[in-house]
Amino acid sequence: MMFRAIVLAASVLTLGCSLALAADAQQEVEADAEGAEVAAPVVPLWPEAPAVEADQQPYILIRALRSVQDEVAVGSITAHERQREILSELGSRLRGLPVQVWDDVRNVRAAVFFVLSGGDPAVLKIVIGRTKTPYVERRLLRGALAYGEGRQRDALGLLHPVKARDLDPVLGGMVALIQGTLLARTNSKDAIQRLDEARLLAPGTLIEESALRQEILLVAREGELERFDLLTDQYSRRFPRSLFAQNFRRQFFAGVARQDFKRASEWISRTQNELMKVPAGERVGLYLAIAQEATKGGNLDIAKFAAEKARELSHAGSRQMARALLYEGAARVATDEFEMGVALLREVDVTALDAADREVHAAALAVSRSVGAWPEVGEVPDAEVPPSVSNAQTLLSEVDTLLGGSL
Repeated sequence: MMFRAIVLAASVLTLGCSLALAADAQQEVEADAEGAEVAAPVVPLWPEAPAVEADQQPYILIRALRSVQDEVAVGSITAHERQREILSELGSRLRGLPVQVWDDVRNVRAAVFFVLSGGDPAVLKIVIGRTKTPYVERRLLRGALAYGEGRQRDALGLLHPVKARDLDPVLGGMVALIQGTLLARTNSKDAIQRLDEARLLAPGTLIEESALRQEILLVAREGELERFDLLTDQYSRRFPRSLFAQNFRRQFFAGVARQDFKRASEWISRTQNELMKVPAGERVGLYLAIAQEATKGGNLDIAKFAAEKARELSHAGSRQMARALLYEGAARVATDEFEMGVALLREVDVTALDAADREVHAAALAVSRSVGAWPEVGEVPDAEVPPSVSNAQTLLSEVDTLLGGSL
């Protein structure tokens, strides 16, 4: 009995403690709730709705353009055609969006990327007046607008100070690419540095592909042979099927023949090494491009070498053979191999040439006739002999007399 009473008393005591603790906890919760009510912001009765749906935000829409550009870099002809359509469609859609959309800095950056990719610069005129746009993005907007409108000097002045690495990688890569492009004519070393940044920020994209193409031409001009080897190897490995690869090779090899590159003789041997990496069918066209540009630039040794190689690879009776004979003959008639040059020019099937090549053929034949003809000696008209000449003749006669007398 005593034991049962003790148990009951303990139970009552435990229950009391529990109730007390629960009451204290309730008071704390209520106090916290009161504090939370005081700290909580006032929620408007009618919250402002987004300007457009999430999938219509420019920073989302621009992803389609980025995707198709990457497909172009790996050789998709369909993507290249679709890129123009996407740029046109995006321009219409971006111009039709509510102006409040441009208060989001992500959308501002998307508009900059769109215009630097070749999109309609008129889009930026809508964006550029928004007061919420941060300073860096405002400079980007003005620079991109100048670039899109073809005001390259203004674009360079606005974009040059921008640090591409402070932007998100893809936009930063695009900005660095445009910076390098704008600097290429005036400051090769700075341009190369910006193109390096573009490649690092946007690897595997059309941005990297374009930066590599431009940088290869710049390091060639600067005579950086080791860097040239490294970059050309990277381009061959990373973008072998790019839609721009064939045209780039033609542009580069023609540039070697036309421009005054540093350490030119070494570039010729490197050009030959690079040409051996491309298919024979494409190689003929590249040799002809070199021969054509070298002939125009007066680099006759290069023209002769390239045209001879093209002739070895061309089929008899083909247009390529006619052009190879033309440029080899044109180069040789201006050298001590004049007769061989004339013979080659006479073998050319003129009907296989276009208008520009026919002009070269006619000019080369005219040169050959001039080189092969003896100059005509015309009659010297009677004229009064100047006193200085008469005096000289008198002195010479006196000298002859003296010499005759001494013998």
